[in-house]
Amino acid sequence: MCGRFDQHTLPYRYAGYLGAMVQATADEAAPRYNVAPRTRAWVARHARSGGRELVALWWGLVPFWTDDPQRAARPINARSEDVTRRPMFRNLIATRRCLIPVDGFYEWRTTPSGRHPHYVRLAENAPMLLAGLWDRWRHGDAPALESFTILTTQANELVAPVHDRMPAIIAASDAGTWLEGREAAGIQSMLKPFPAEEMIAYPVSRRVNAARNEGADLIERMDAEGLPG
Repeated sequence: MCGRFDQHTLPYRYAGYLGAMVQATADEAAPRYNVAPRTRAWVARHARSGGRELVALWWGLVPFWTDDPQRAARPINARSEDVTRRPMFRNLIATRRCLIPVDGFYEWRTTPSGRHPHYVRLAENAPMLLAGLWDRWRHGDAPALESFTILTTQANELVAPVHDRMPAIIAASDAGTWLEGREAAGIQSMLKPFPAEEMIAYPVSRRVNAARNEGADLIERMDAEGLPG
């Protein structure tokens, strides 16, 4: 699964990496090292006016057909193996795919001393593009609510010792096909474990466990006892 991630790069750089126009306010442009569910995060998608845009959407999918967003399940993850079968995701995989550019994500490993967070990023330190789906909810005069979920797949050899699932990562060279492609088979084939040899994982501070904690120290390497490595 994916329950936290890191978006400390300025949104303008994510936008440049993806060839997108950024829609941002000063508050939204602040670096974030501990993005948690039910908060807003940067998402790249195909714009209705053409091209691509980088926008801040709510993490936790609210389907357009739900009656009350406050009572909806709002899944933060969706199993890539199920998206063509489940009604909540079936239309979105065809029409509303997105990419979540992150610097890395966190997973937790169960140890005798408790659950210990690990940070996972690309070895080349480039943005990691997580596959996602988005939707827009609006009823009556209520303001529109746009939200997203992250697609997951089986863990690769690097992540498996920590967790059996991981986000589906789209290679930068496939970003255009994921966002704008129409061939269902080709799109589905991208939802697979990312090559382990192109990634790095290491333990980090348990401070990341609390969503209120922020700062660059959250992604610093720690040893098994939680001390700087």
